[in-house]
Amino acid sequence: MGIKVVKFGGSSLADANQFRKVKEIVLADPARRYVVPSAPGKRSYKDEKITDLLYACARMAANGESIGEAFSQVTERYVDIAFELELAFDIMPVLDKVKADIENGAGPDYAASRGEYINGLLLAAYLGYDFVDAAQVICFDAAEEYDGECTVQRIKDMVKAHERAVVPGFYGALPDGSIKT
Repeated sequence: MGIKVVKFGGSSLADANQFRKVKEIVLADPARRYVVPSAPGKRSYKDEKITDLLYACARMAANGESIGEAFSQVTERYVDIAFELELAFDIMPVLDKVKADIENGAGPDYAASRGEYINGLLLAAYLGYDFVDAAQVICFDAAEEYDGECTVQRIKDMVKAHERAVVPGFYGALPDGSIKT
C-alpha cells in the first residue's frame, strides 16, 4: 500500500460540516495517512477567513490596540467546531496561549500560522491521528529561505515515527525555532 498525503484548503475546513466531509474522504482510502489542513476559510461571502482575522490581531497588537473583539471571532469559530464535532479536546488553553502570544508581540507570521495550527489540532483529534507541528518538519534557513534538504530529512523521520498524522500547512520554523510563513 502506498502513502497518500491529502491537503484540504480553508473552505474545505470552514465549519463542522466540512470537517465531517473531510473525515469521510480521508477514511475512504487507508493509504491517506497524512493530512495537511489550512485554517478555516469563509463559510459564506459575508464571512471572514480565520487567517485574515489573525493578521488583523497581529496588526492591532503591534499598534497597541486591543485584539479582544477580533480574537473573540477566532475563539468562537474554533469552539463551535469543537463543540459541534463533540470533541473531548479542550481548545481553550490553546486559544488563550495564542491570544497572549499575539498580545505580547509574537508577530504576523506566528499569528497567521496559528489558524492552521489550531485547525490541525482539532482535525487530528477528530480523525484520531497524531498531530505534528509543521514547525518541527518544515525548515527555513537563517536567511529565511526554505531549506529543502532539512525538510526532506525531517519529513522522512516524521513518517517513520507516525503511522498517521495531521501536519498543518503554510508555515515552518527558522533555525531559532521562530515561526516563518
